[in-house]
Amino acid sequence: MKKVLLSAFAMFVMVAVGAQDFGLMAGYTNNTIVDGDSGSGFNVGAFAEFDVSEKFSVQPELVYTSSSIEDNSYNLFNVNVMAKYNVVDKLDVLAGPQIGFASGDIPDTLDDAFGDDFSSLNLQLAVGLAYDITENIFAQARYGFMLNDHLDVDGGEAQVNSFSVGVGYKF
Repeated sequence: MKKVLLSAFAMFVMVAVGAQDFGLMAGYTNNTIVDGDSGSGFNVGAFAEFDVSEKFSVQPELVYTSSSIEDNSYNLFNVNVMAKYNVVDKLDVLAGPQIGFASGDIPDTLDDAFGDDFSSLNLQLAVGLAYDITENIFAQARYGFMLNDHLDVDGGEAQVNSFSVGVGYKF
């Protein structure tokens, strides 16, 4: 896991060097398990932005999310790639994959109980909106739908969807 995160960080730094914009973001996250339990926490991350055309850009991100569900921790280390389409001046629609690796109390408990039938991979499809408040400051909101399952057992399901809102700063 440490090698994967270190490799992702190194790749992100190399990508960010060639970006038109790069920056930091932080915000509030609510994670919901399919059975209805949910918990809130925070997210922090870094991003780079590459313009493809006047209205379309690609935004790779590295994001850490920490939340608590019924006093149990659920953390994600995400590598996201969001496509951004500028609908009107200052307003963008976001969509893309969020690839996370889960850690914390909940994933550790599932791993102990299910062993090889547990996966820490959290693959989501996220959709959302971003609004440029100033040239450098933006606000965004997005919802991530988990596409896979943490468990590979009959009758067992452990999916975590996420909603996040936050602000960011472009350098």
